[in-house]
Amino acid sequence: MSLGSYHFHTGVSAFFEMATADARALLPQHLEPIEVRHQRSVLSVTAFLFDDSVVGPYTEVMFSVIVPPTVAQLGPHAKAGFFPFLAATSSEEARRIKSERFHFPYHEEDIKAQFIEREGRMRVRVFGGEDPVVDMSVTRGTWETTTLLLQGYMMNGSERLRTTLQISGEYTVHENEQGEMTLFPHPMIAKHFPGEVSAYPFRETWLKNGTEVFHKLEAF
Repeated sequence: MSLGSYHFHTGVSAFFEMATADARALLPQHLEPIEVRHQRSVLSVTAFLFDDSVVGPYTEVMFSVIVPPTVAQLGPHAKAGFFPFLAATSSEEARRIKSERFHFPYHEEDIKAQFIEREGRMRVRVFGGEDPVVDMSVTRGTWETTTLLLQGYMMNGSERLRTTLQISGEYTVHENEQGEMTLFPHPMIAKHFPGEVSAYPFRETWLKNGTEVFHKLEAF
């Protein structure tokens, strides 16, 4: 059962190294971060430009810690699990609906996001008020049409929740370390990043003309 379908014009996702101690501090006790090397875990930063949804066009940015997915008893396995610890949108109605349906931790104020495509690179600039929050870019690899299966984990008070997320569309991913990111000392994110986060992603994903579908929440 689907709880929401969102069509996007553009999406980007990048994986960055962060200290495992910092990642673990962002997670509930029943989840463990995945390490890419000793004491270094994975921060995922995603941004979407949605052009068709129940609330119309809007932009969204989400910060997550990557965790192991649960193995499915039947059907295909999810490629990764993620625990969002901060999200923000340009639409009050969009974050109200997603907060109620999925319990994602949304920043209460609107953001502005610019998606700038130039010479095989997609740059995303996010602002809170007039001040920058994050400036991130990913680069192009080989395009293909595909469907990605992911698992999202959330908390509703003490209740542990999980959803399956399906993303379909044009897709390019590589590990050439050609992208980059700057996190600014904006109040929206400052408390979530007490330590160093790598400036260059070790995995870059760029998506176009696709659909993001969330399936029914499960308690576990």
